[in-house]
Amino acid sequence: MHYRLTFLIPKVFGAGFFCFIVAVEIPYYFGRTGSQPGWVISTSVFIAVGGWLAVRASRMATLLADDEKVTVRNIFRTRSWPWHHIDGFVVETRVVGRTFFRRRVLGLRLNDGNVRWFEELNCRPSRGARRSRVDDAAAVLNGHLSGLHKASSDA
Repeated sequence: MHYRLTFLIPKVFGAGFFCFIVAVEIPYYFGRTGSQPGWVISTSVFIAVGGWLAVRASRMATLLADDEKVTVRNIFRTRSWPWHHIDGFVVETRVVGRTFFRRRVLGLRLNDGNVRWFEELNCRPSRGARRSRVDDAAAVLNGHLSGLHKASSDA
């Protein structure tokens, strides 16, 4: 199984924002103040961190699933869980962020009962009979998980 759930808009805005910050800082690096060691060091660090954040932002809001594990990327961390640690995937309408929007959020329920909510993997609640992307993702991942549980119980 190879499954990928990714959201493009947070990637584009996040990477675009940090690329803009780096582009604003580059003239200071090569400008008149570029010959002063303090400016060179601080601007170099700022450009390096901004570049790293731009790369991480371009890879965030992604869930990857294969036969061995489930991997979720956000802007600061990449976390992986082997399938045998996962009890199921859940979706709930929750308030996300400081804007208080109600969004459908994907969660990972571990065998110990804890639920890890992935707020970066969210979408607006569906209208009508159509399901949201995170509902579809939970259904696909739970289907694969039930197949793994059935195969392990048959063995």
